[in-house]
Amino acid sequence: MAVRLKIHKAMKKLFGGIDMTWKKVIIFAVIAGIYTALMAMLVPDGNSFHDIAVLPEAWVLLALIIILNCKSPLDAALKTFVFFLISQPLVYLIQVPFSYMGWGLFGYYKYWFMITLATFPGAFVAWYAKKDKWYSGLILAVAAVFLTWIGFGYMKQCITTPMNHFLSAIYCFVMVFVFIFVLLKDKIARVVVAVAAFATLAALLITSSGKDPFEVYRNDFISDNGIVFVGEPYISSWSSYGLDGEVVIIKFGENDYNFKISGYKGERYRFSVSDDSENEYKFEYWFAKDGNTVEVKKISE
Repeated sequence: MAVRLKIHKAMKKLFGGIDMTWKKVIIFAVIAGIYTALMAMLVPDGNSFHDIAVLPEAWVLLALIIILNCKSPLDAALKTFVFFLISQPLVYLIQVPFSYMGWGLFGYYKYWFMITLATFPGAFVAWYAKKDKWYSGLILAVAAVFLTWIGFGYMKQCITTPMNHFLSAIYCFVMVFVFIFVLLKDKIARVVVAVAAFATLAALLITSSGKDPFEVYRNDFISDNGIVFVGEPYISSWSSYGLDGEVVIIKFGENDYNFKISGYKGERYRFSVSDDSENEYKFEYWFAKDGNTVEVKKISE
């Protein structure tokens, strides 16, 4: 009982008991940027601790800490926007001297810059979640659906690689639990979030039932399209955010590489490959009916 009380007090402090000054926001942003850069450089891809550098689910928590400790919607919008505006470029700036991509690494920032722009209106609206009214449930339901979707994707990947993304999956579902039992007291708001999360989970289970992941190696689609990379190729963007499909570059030698392509039969995915000169080539792929072959097509947009 004493432990539960301490945890509850800590949660209340974290989500509403901090005087979120501009100085704290800037320090928080710098710490988040440095930590994420270190995870990106030191932890292998596919590990839960590396995920903060790839997908935005962990940043939902960081944003909520700022939003729920602000005094007004505008205050929340400004401080959350500045938090992302500092932390995200810092993630890449720290990595540049240590990466073979150099400044080309900032090609990944386009995705995060779009998220940064969305934080201003998003945080403005999300601030009203602290009012603990029925509409607070609607606001947090959006985040709950997103986290459930991401968490389910991580759990699917754990089927083939049990320990990969396991902690990230647990985090996503725990955050939904926190929404319902810590942040909200209004019964209607709690029900709204719970229904949204369970409905999302049920829909994902139904739509993914009977599907098995496939994986093949291909590099002929590069030569078939007459593409010659300047320097090292790298995956610069990903339309499905790595949940149901993945393209990984396997390097064997100086200019000898292959592409490991994975996904589910009947689903289409898009990805981009860039090089050191920031030439970007976009592709779409899908697995054939037998699931053992993959069709890769260059697209213009």
